[in-house]
Amino acid sequence: MITEKGKIMNTVTYTLNPKSLVVKGYESEKVARSMGNGVAFFKNADELLADRSVTGSLLVKAYNELTDKPVKKFSDNKTGAKRFMDAIADIHVTTTPFDGGTKVKSPPQIDALPGMTPLGIAEPKKVAKPRGSFAGHMIKILVTENPRKVNTKEVSGYASFNLLLKHGADMPYEYYIKEGGRLQDLKWDIDHGWAETYGE
Repeated sequence: MITEKGKIMNTVTYTLNPKSLVVKGYESEKVARSMGNGVAFFKNADELLADRSVTGSLLVKAYNELTDKPVKKFSDNKTGAKRFMDAIADIHVTTTPFDGGTKVKSPPQIDALPGMTPLGIAEPKKVAKPRGSFAGHMIKILVTENPRKVNTKEVSGYASFNLLLKHGADMPYEYYIKEGGRLQDLKWDIDHGWAETYGE
């Protein structure tokens, strides 16, 4: 979406579950709200702070789930919301035929052949690609064991590196994100010499 000043606005709608701390991204607010209640819906830091369920404590917990450099508190909620938005900038965006608030086009009809009924030809479904500097790259691990501190949480740096180990071969960045890997974990692993990327 383009503003009057010509700046590109973020059209991705995010959800944050206050209990599980799971964050998801959707290509439209309509699709996000159809996925259920009990979560905070937001497109930017201001909308995140506007939700009554979002407190300073929640921002700290949610942020620490996304980073290997946890914080005890933020100087203020505005700063916390901004850093949280930066941390989820490359989150995988879920797509459906209803994304973008547009109607699903009816399949075009073709003339029926003798003895046959008309057939509809559906357009192929578009899949959103993860954004970021690693888009289109392959990820290669440089160690044989997980160097991260053992963490049993479903979302953690340890879990992200396990995705690479279990894959058993160089992994496309898009697949890594789709399977639950996090950009900040990948950057950390690269900085510590445990992985590298190559490609476009």
